[in-house]
Amino acid sequence: MHNPKLEGAASLALQFTKSNYLAKIQNYKVIQFNDSNSDAACIARIIEIFTLNKLRAEGENLFALTGLIIPDTGSESGEINMLLKRCIQLCRHEEEELGYREHAAGQAKAATTQVYTVRTVSEMKNRGSQPVSRADAEYLYQTAQSRVEEQRKRVSHFRSLPGLLVEEAKRIGKGVDKAVLHSFPASLRVPVEITSANQNPAISSAARFVMEALDELVNAVREIIKHCTPPSDRYILNNGGLLRVAAYKEYYRADNTLLRALVTAEDYADYFLQCHKLTGQKEKLFSF
Repeated sequence: MHNPKLEGAASLALQFTKSNYLAKIQNYKVIQFNDSNSDAACIARIIEIFTLNKLRAEGENLFALTGLIIPDTGSESGEINMLLKRCIQLCRHEEEELGYREHAAGQAKAATTQVYTVRTVSEMKNRGSQPVSRADAEYLYQTAQSRVEEQRKRVSHFRSLPGLLVEEAKRIGKGVDKAVLHSFPASLRVPVEITSANQNPAISSAARFVMEALDELVNAVREIIKHCTPPSDRYILNNGGLLRVAAYKEYYRADNTLLRALVTAEDYADYFLQCHKLTGQKEKLFSF
């Protein structure tokens, strides 16, 4: 009997494996951004697209070695344009805040100048002002100026985010609003400041979350590649290095799901090496 609910539950089932590295790859899920999503989701998605795009070359290497496929960006021109549109709004908000802070700093500077030009307390009273010490006025100005510099950095960080999409936009080609994209500077790294304590809590939390998940994914891909690549160390090579590589390649072969459900990669490599050593000793014994 057809049951849509059961089919939906089946589609959510995770692929079980005793390889923690492979689990990170197989169970990583990409979700596209849409206009109803939050600003935090926008930034998280940009970081994800940028990182997965950079991971493609290593993904091709992993596929050549094992047949395993890493998660793709899943992005399209429409989504890129939505992300750019949201970034414009985010940057405009940050720039407006910068304007407010610059105005406040200007007022603080004017007040400091006024204090320095006042000669006597009686003159201050004649002007109808409350006595303010030079130290207090200077402190207020420096605080206001510090807030301006802090906000300028925030504006710079937010303006760098759309630039993370440049390489993915090149891959997609048609449909991406290149005029908007190139109105922002190209970026080569995710600004770590986006996760700082003085950032919007929702944005910093989302950025940390997705960056940690992506770090685990990238590490998993690199570890499997390392295990499936012949070592350069001669000592390791002479002590079963190539046999271990052969075992890992067999273990991580794309269609070897049953094996991975039964044993860990390390246990299989040890077992594989022991069996070959035993066979080698026996062959040596019967070679004379």
